[in-house]
Amino acid sequence: MLNQRLNAAKKIASELHDAEDAVDEVMIRIARLAATLPAARRDTNMSALVGQDAMAKITRALAATGEVRQLLTDAHIALTVTQKEIGLGARMFGAGVKPPASAQLAENGEANVVAGAFAQAS
Repeated sequence: MLNQRLNAAKKIASELHDAEDAVDEVMIRIARLAATLPAARRDTNMSALVGQDAMAKITRALAATGEVRQLLTDAHIALTVTQKEIGLGARMFGAGVKPPASAQLAENGEANVVAGAFAQAS
């Protein structure tokens, strides 16, 4: 039973970190696009009105992505509670450090796994 919980926690940790990384990448790409539009407008000596509707939508998309990121980090923190509820202990690896893929069981049988999965907020 413990191994099943550990395997589930590892899978959740991996998927959560992948999702967080993906959202960060999307934010980076949208931010680059948001910077490129006004630069291109200025470089081509176009009126400020040119592309304004598109620029507004892109900035809204960036803001929406920020909200998605916040929801994921909130879920990350909420999983800390879940971790305790299912009887998995955690060892903190420090802010921004993900647990090693080869995390092992502690001597007392609790998991030393999943600090990044459940306990670390990105």
